[in-house]
Amino acid sequence: MQDVQIELTAKHRGDGDWEESTHSYAGRCVQKAAAWYLTYKEQVEGAGEVSTTLKLTDQSITLVRQGGVSTRQQFEKGASTHSSYQSPYGPFAMETHTSRLRIRYEQELPARVEIAYQLWMNGQYAGEHELTIRIGR
Repeated sequence: MQDVQIELTAKHRGDGDWEESTHSYAGRCVQKAAAWYLTYKEQVEGAGEVSTTLKLTDQSITLVRQGGVSTRQQFEKGASTHSSYQSPYGPFAMETHTSRLRIRYEQELPARVEIAYQLWMNGQYAGEHELTIRIGR
C-alpha cells in the first residue's frame, strides 16, 4: 500500500458548454494480481463522506463508491454497462457508454487515468462526461 496524491478533474456537458471541476485527495494505491486499486475519501454535497475505490485493469475500470452515495460503475472501452446509483434522494438506474479509456504508467505504476463516457440516468440522457485522474507519489 502506497500513499499517493490524487488530482481528479471532472468535465460534464449536458445541453451547452463544458463545466469543469478539479478536486485533490490524499489516497492509497496498491497492486493485487493483475489490477491496481486506488482508494480515497471524498465529501459529496448533501451526502457527506464517501469512500471511493477505483479498480484499474487493462480492459476496464470499476468505480465503487460507498457511504452517503453508493454505486458500482463499470467502464469498458466501446461498451455499454448498466449499474445503479443510490443517493439520499433514492436509487437511479445508470447506463454508461465508454468511448475512451486510457491508463498511462510511469515506472510501472499508474500515473494518469482518462475516461470519456456518455451517461443515462433512469433512461434520460445525462450528458457527456470526462474524468482525468492524476496520481502522484
